[in-house]
Amino acid sequence: MIRLKKLLAESSKTGYTKSFSLSSKDPYEYKLEDDKWYTKLKTKKSWLNMKSNLDAGKYTKAVSLLDKHIEENPSIKIDAPKKTSFDSKKTQTKTSDISGNIIIGDSQTPYVAAQTSKVKMISSLQKGGKGVNWLRDRVNEYPVSPSIRNVVLCIGTNGGYSGTSDESGLFVALRKTFPNAKIYAVQGSWGWGGVSKYTEKHVRQYYQNEYESRGATLIYPPIGNIEPHGHKPVYKKIGASIDNLL
Repeated sequence: MIRLKKLLAESSKTGYTKSFSLSSKDPYEYKLEDDKWYTKLKTKKSWLNMKSNLDAGKYTKAVSLLDKHIEENPSIKIDAPKKTSFDSKKTQTKTSDISGNIIIGDSQTPYVAAQTSKVKMISSLQKGGKGVNWLRDRVNEYPVSPSIRNVVLCIGTNGGYSGTSDESGLFVALRKTFPNAKIYAVQGSWGWGGVSKYTEKHVRQYYQNEYESRGATLIYPPIGNIEPHGHKPVYKKIGASIDNLL
C-alpha cells in the first residue's frame, strides 16, 4: 500500500505526470493514466489504483501534493503514455471519453469531486490558483470529446468575480471541445483572502450574468462564506445536488 506519509512529507515538491518518483530514495513510482492515479514499488511490475485504495480525503490530498510536485519540478522525466499519443486525435478522444460526466476548474474542484458519485475530475483541466482564462485555454487544447454528456465547472473565484475574464471565450471552448455536453456551474466562495470584500449577492449575480445567461445550470448551494480549502460540510450538499441533476 502506498505510504501516504511519504507524500505528505514531500509536500514542498509534489505533481502529476505519467510516471515519476518523488526522490531517488523513494521506493515508489507514480503515474497518471486515463485520469486515474496509480502507484507501485519500483521493484514490482503491477500498478495500484490509488483512488480504489485510499479514502476520498486522503486520495484528494495525495493528488493535490503530486500536482504541486510536477508544477515545481518541470525537469521531471515523463514516461511516454502506453496507449495514447498527444498527436493522435483518434486515440486521445477515446481516452478522454471514459466518463460521460466530468468536473473541471480551480482548487475547490477536488473537494466537490470527492462528494459526487457521478462525476469524474479531469486532472489536466483542474489547477489551484487558476481562473477562467487558464481554463479556456486548456479546454481549447483538450481533445474533442463528443461522448461527454455533462461538464461541471468550478471556476471564477480566482478572477475575483469581476466579470472581466473571458467567460464568453470559455463557453465557446466548452462547446467546441464538448459539443454534446450540458454545462453546470458550481458557485464559488467569498469572505476570505482575495475575495474577502465580496458578498453572497455579488457572487450570485456574477454566476447568473456570466454562466446562467450563457446556458449553464447553476448548482446550489454556493460554496459560500468560508475558506474553501478542505472537506467542508457544504461540499456534501453540492455533491448531492450534482448527483440529483445528472
